[in-house]
Order: sequence, then structure tokens, then C-alpha cells
Amino acid sequence: MDEIMKRGNTRKFSDRPVDDEAVDRLLRAAMQARAAGNQKPWHFIVVRNEALIKALAHNSMAAGPVRKAPVVLVLLGDERGLSFPESWTMDLAASAENILIEAEHLGLGTQWISVYPHEERIRHIRSLFDLPLEVTPFCIIPVGYPADRPIRLNHYDATRVHRDSF
Repeated sequence: MDEIMKRGNTRKFSDRPVDDEAVDRLLRAAMQARAAGNQKPWHFIVVRNEALIKALAHNSMAAGPVRKAPVVLVLLGDERGLSFPESWTMDLAASAENILIEAEHLGLGTQWISVYPHEERIRHIRSLFDLPLEVTPFCIIPVGYPADRPIRLNHYDATRVHRDSF
């Protein structure tokens, strides 16, 4: 639970590289996420190419932190052949959260930057990677060692907890 409580958004990354072993651990964590009917609708693009990282940083106003990240993970939902097509977004959300938690465990900083359901963001990512229409970009996650530790807020709000009724 420590990683969940300590995790925060990283907007500035150090120059320290992220090795392949750490990226592999993030991807393993991602693929341990729940998936409706075990359909596993996910694909991941590991981006280290500087030009592609800069292009990803232009995906939205919120994507600025991507620019200085040594690695960016692009999470994609593949809607082909799914038994539960209405659940792919939940599967990808669980996968993304696992990445964020494992990154904190490894001492890495991250930030979840939404792509889905914003059509202009989806088109931008789709064009960068020449994705088929059945594969939908879900989010991008810059990964790196934080230049400074993010501010962590306690978001617990007892007024949002209801017992046996609303």
C-alpha cells in the first residue's frame, strides 16, 4: 500500500536513463491487470526515440512532461475479437494503474496522460504509429527518474464513504 499512498505525478525528469529491465517490470505489472473474460485487449509501444517522444509531447496541453522523459509508454486497446468489447477501457485503466504503482515501487516517476476518448489525441497517436482503426490509443505514460519528488496529497475524504446506504 505504500506505493499507492506515495505515488504522485512527475512533471520533471532527471537525465538518468531507465534500463530495459525496469521497463520490462512495468510491462509485466501492466499485463497482470484484470481483464474482462481474460480478453487482454492491450498492446504497448515503448518509445525511446527522441523525435517520437517530442511528437508525443504535442499530443495535448497536458502532455508537456513527456518532452523530457527518457521513456514513454503508449497504451493501446485492440478491439478486434473481444468477447466483452464494452470493457476494454476498464482493462486498460487497470493496466495503466499497475504501471504507475510498479514505477513508484522502482523509484521511477510517471504521469498518466489521457488520450482516449479525445478524438484529436487519438488521431495524432494513430498517425504517429500508423495504427489500424481497431487499435485505439488509450493513454501515454512518461517514465523516468524524477528530477524532484512530486507533492503527494492525501485524497481520502470520509464524506465520500457511505455505509449501507447513500
